[in-house]
Amino acid sequence: MLSALGGIGADSDPLVIEADDSLLRQAIDNLVRNAVRRATRVELVVREDNRDALIEVNDDGPGFPPDLIGQVFERFRKGDTDRDGTGLGLAIVRAIAEAHGGTVSAENRAEGGASLQLRIPRPRA
Repeated sequence: MLSALGGIGADSDPLVIEADDSLLRQAIDNLVRNAVRRATRVELVVREDNRDALIEVNDDGPGFPPDLIGQVFERFRKGDTDRDGTGLGLAIVRAIAEAHGGTVSAENRAEGGASLQLRIPRPRA
């Protein structure tokens, strides 16, 4: 199934990818919900990067504990044990990304907060 992701700005062309709409929505929803729980400002950016669709969720929260940054996409891994949640949201995002031939990554931003990037390959001509 082809999905169109909206670009930023009125003159942006949509990025077309082959993806299951409901799974892609779930992945983006999980990324945004994860950020909103810990931040006051969340930014969603959709852009083309090396012919792939890149969906970035950037926030101004506390970021990830440095010892967990490489494990945040594992099942039942919770960065903040004082918060509600099962620790499955980001693991589901990883499974959805991989099902579409893509990847997901996380990093702490130099200015504070976290950035999660969901990369989905675009159809090749």
